[in-house]
Formats: sequence, structure tokens, C-alpha cells
Amino acid sequence: MQIINKKTVNKVKSRLYVLFTTSIATLFLTTQAVQAAIPTNQEPSKGSDDDNILKTWFAYSYDIVLYGGAAGIAAASLYYLIHMWGIFQEVRAQKKEKSDLITDGVIGASLLLLTIWGVTFALARLENA
Repeated sequence: MQIINKKTVNKVKSRLYVLFTTSIATLFLTTQAVQAAIPTNQEPSKGSDDDNILKTWFAYSYDIVLYGGAAGIAAASLYYLIHMWGIFQEVRAQKKEKSDLITDGVIGASLLLLTIWGVTFALARLENA
């Protein structure tokens, strides 16, 4: 007579694995070496109550580029992943060749890196302005 069946053992093993990997990931992510210097809002904010709308836009331009650039990069990354998945599915269905996948992958990754560099460059320029 078997008290514990294989399904229960596998369920317990999978839960222990998730608990172990989550604790290891939390340990590594909380160390100082892993944390990046993520840009934040400027302290104190350059924003002011000027009557001139152009001065107000320039005062808040750092924050606009920071949040807009982050949203744009996130949208571009999501589009890139969806596009690459679609091409991968077409390669598996033999509608396209592997060279199409590689070409689109390299071009898309290069454009994404160029976008990240552009946002970082603009933030550095606005921080010193």
C-alpha cells in the first residue's frame, strides 16, 4: 500500500523548486553589485510656476524624456519580441528561411540598442542643462 502517490511527490518537488529559485533570485537581486544606477527624477525638480509655457516645458523636459523614453523602449521591446516570435513561427512552418530570422533579429536588436543609447544621451544632456 502506497501512502503518497507520484503526483503528490512531483507537486511537492515543483513547489520546493519554485521556493528555492525564488529565494536565490531574491538574494542575488538584493545585493549591491547587481543593482543598477537607474535614473530618477532630479532633486530638486527644475519645474517652476513660470507664465511662459516654453520655460515650463524645458524645466520638465528631463522628466518627460525619462518617462517617455522608458515607455517607448518598453513598447519597442515588446514589439520586437512579438515580431521575432512571429518570424520564428513562420520559419518553423517553413514559410520563411532562417536567414530572415537572423537578419530581422540583428536589425531589430541594433535599433533597440540605438534607441536606448539615444534616450541615455538625451538624459545626460538634459541633466547638465
